[in-house]
Amino acid sequence: MSRRSSRKNSCHVLLDGEGAGRVLVFQKTKNGVQAGGDVALASGAAVPGKLGGRDWQLLFQPRLDVAWLSADDVCLRLVELPGGDPAELGAMVEMQLEKVSPLPPSQVVAGYEVMGEAAEGGVAVLVVIAPRHAVEARLDALRARGFVVDRLDVALARELISQAKEDGLWVVTDPGGTPGLVTAAWRTGGRWRQVDVLRLPSGAGGGEVLTAALTRVAWAAELDGWLGGGIPVVRLVSNAEAAEILTPALAAWSGQAVEHRTLREVAVTAADTAREGLSGRGLTVVPPETAVRNRQAFVDRLWIRGLGTIGVTYLVGVLCYLAWLNFQKGKLEDEKVNLRGLAQHYTNALRLKDQVIILEEQVNLRFAALDCWQAAVEKLPTSMTLGSMNFIRGRTLRLDGTVDPTAREEVTRYNSDLAAVQVREQKLFGAVKPAQVTVRGTVANWSFEAELHRLDTKGDK
Repeated sequence: MSRRSSRKNSCHVLLDGEGAGRVLVFQKTKNGVQAGGDVALASGAAVPGKLGGRDWQLLFQPRLDVAWLSADDVCLRLVELPGGDPAELGAMVEMQLEKVSPLPPSQVVAGYEVMGEAAEGGVAVLVVIAPRHAVEARLDALRARGFVVDRLDVALARELISQAKEDGLWVVTDPGGTPGLVTAAWRTGGRWRQVDVLRLPSGAGGGEVLTAALTRVAWAAELDGWLGGGIPVVRLVSNAEAAEILTPALAAWSGQAVEHRTLREVAVTAADTAREGLSGRGLTVVPPETAVRNRQAFVDRLWIRGLGTIGVTYLVGVLCYLAWLNFQKGKLEDEKVNLRGLAQHYTNALRLKDQVIILEEQVNLRFAALDCWQAAVEKLPTSMTLGSMNFIRGRTLRLDGTVDPTAREEVTRYNSDLAAVQVREQKLFGAVKPAQVTVRGTVANWSFEAELHRLDTKGDK
């Protein structure tokens, strides 16, 4: 029964009874509450998710969900408690339950609201007592419709608290529509004295049952001494149909005119419920352990959904990665096929290049042989004889011949002349080794080698 201020800024009030239902939306303002919407529901239909659903947005925009408990399931009692810290009222009400509850305290759920001042600086508190099984059945039914409530208010008690501001005998019918259900509240001398819930039969007999119950309270009040001035002003709060039945009976019983007030629209009573709930006041018969359990279930559901979302996201990421990997694998296979084709082309190109080099070398050697033959013949002195001309590994020219021993200087000049030979504006020989002359009797044999001066075909390519 502990009370604490609410940081919620919106409230949804579910109204359901005979026929279709409604969900009223209220927003907290500086001056109270302001209507923010009215959504009609079919009888017993599920509450739309946008009105009753609980998701992660509630962590940032807390919402109060309220429904009404039928007054047919509750008992109203008025108790006087010592004044003091309002936070201690809940504990004091629990201590009084054993005296005022028609059922054992373990089998009931109680809510309370301060009605006004009592004697000796105390406070008068209206206690609403409901059987625990009825409250749990109501909560289960609402949960099955997708509406998990934070508070259960009682429209009959709310109408009484909102209407009864003056002394008198207040007879209030149930704004929730329960037929024959009324509350009789006595207030005299600025103090609340007695509050009872009465169940009246339908028809004219309801007036007789009501006046009989009021007579018993009046006799007890005279004995207690708080009704010494006679029957107070009788004020009836009901619809027109109930007024036609109860007004004559109350007038005849009290001997005075009955002041009739029309029940307020249910939207107005719902606004009172929302205002009290958003301010952290007002009565509720939701067991504290149920509120804690609902909050824990909400947090657990968020965790499960969050983990589920992470898991699904991870799975989608893995599938996307595998698809991308498979795509890249396909591209790799295509590149391998292309590479094999390119490798074959590259091998063929190298083979062709080698063939071209060989052909070029053959052509170069052919022309080099002709150039060497021409140079060797043209520069050969008449006193010398050329015996042989050989190419060694296609790069070295070897000349052999004979000469008269007395003309050995001709060999040296011939060697120098060949070293200076130019073909197509470049030297034919890069290096010419000195000649070797061997005298054998009347004949001298000479020989020398000359390195061809030509481009490296492989290097050029």
